[in-house]
Amino acid sequence: MKIMKIGFLFFLISLFSLPFSSSSYACSCLPPGTPTEEMEKSGAVFSGKVIDVKTDDSTLSAKISVKESWKGMDSKEVTVDTALDSAGCGVNFEKGKEYIVYTTLEEGKYITSLCSRTAELAYAQDDLNELGKGTIPSKPGDAASDSPSTHNLVVGSLGVVLVLGGCFFYRWKSGK
Repeated sequence: MKIMKIGFLFFLISLFSLPFSSSSYACSCLPPGTPTEEMEKSGAVFSGKVIDVKTDDSTLSAKISVKESWKGMDSKEVTVDTALDSAGCGVNFEKGKEYIVYTTLEEGKYITSLCSRTAELAYAQDDLNELGKGTIPSKPGDAASDSPSTHNLVVGSLGVVLVLGGCFFYRWKSGK
């Protein structure tokens, strides 16, 4: 019976600690397809210059001034999120450099990774040749204007409260 209680407690801790866990695996992905194939899979494909870079515990956010778009981008600025480091498949955006960016749109945020064809523009001549001429964005402002989601924080906090409550309840019951 005690083994079942410990197993159940371990299960609860594991379940509710998932929102706080971070991967520590090295980046591993299949080589991307051709520029046209990757454009078909992407939510937006554009080129532009990084005008600002911000980081938090696990994410690098690059604000990009969009110069040319091939798919899904009509704003002159966009914020693109990626993992903080290359071990998490994050793109190392540097302020002042130009990139071609292949993104997906997840929960209102533009996301990219090393597994896409995102690259510094100086090394993307094949992409530019295959994609041809893009369009110039016309809408002012940032395409990813949503504030960061607090969903993980809320779910994780609730999980911690439930696990701690379960521990206190277990100690209280076993003390009688």
